[in-house]
Amino acid sequence: MAPSKVIFFLSTGRTGTKALAEGLEGNGIVSVHQPPYSRILTIASNYYLHGWLPRFALVKLTEWIRLKQIDSANGHTYVQVFALDHLAAKIVTEKRPDTLIVHMIRDPRTFVPSYINWSHTRFKSFVANKFVVGWHPSGYFTGKLSWQAWQEMNELQRVCWHWVYKNQMLASLFADYPGYKCIRFEDLFLGNESHNILRELLDFLGIRFEERFAVIYQQEKNTSRKSFFPRWVQWTSKQQEQLFDICGPLMQHYGYGLQ
Repeated sequence: MAPSKVIFFLSTGRTGTKALAEGLEGNGIVSVHQPPYSRILTIASNYYLHGWLPRFALVKLTEWIRLKQIDSANGHTYVQVFALDHLAAKIVTEKRPDTLIVHMIRDPRTFVPSYINWSHTRFKSFVANKFVVGWHPSGYFTGKLSWQAWQEMNELQRVCWHWVYKNQMLASLFADYPGYKCIRFEDLFLGNESHNILRELLDFLGIRFEERFAVIYQQEKNTSRKSFFPRWVQWTSKQQEQLFDICGPLMQHYGYGLQ
């Protein structure tokens, strides 16, 4: 029998999703970090955003891949913490309007170096980020930037742009959806009230708190190991200005100070 509850954790990535997946698994909760064929759905979603794929094709693909995976899960609750299923999750909510969506957001001053270092950690990640067309939405093909402006961006600026674009898209997709909640990475994992924040989140999800969930905080998961790109405090003033120019307004919206 298909799970009675479906939950998606969505973000830009680098927001503790692997720790959540491993911590919530068990006692009837099927918690999946990156289901099979997720990369196909990600690329197809970005093709749709570029205008290269009609929506009905993305809907069919989501039904064939994601909805089948949900329906075949052996548990009462299906939790998916693959960060980039933005459009697929939206389609699932149209098929299952009781689906719950958690939008995880992280301060770009830590997200950007974490993402750049992670993308340079493994050969497959590097190839995907650098050479696979549609791995990320394009500022030009989405119609947000001119060809010249997009080409002139360096890696830091493009990652900043993706942070803004993806977070704004998530907020827009689920703006009027009652089963949507936005939560900051720092509040859930780094703040003094982290355990209370987790309890509040689980209340929203209708999951009873269990002491075993404390494992979520006990070790870092999927952390980037290389130091290809430095931490924020080591950035040049120009690099910091580039981040604020692109991310500043949305940072303020989500309560991140600019100091």
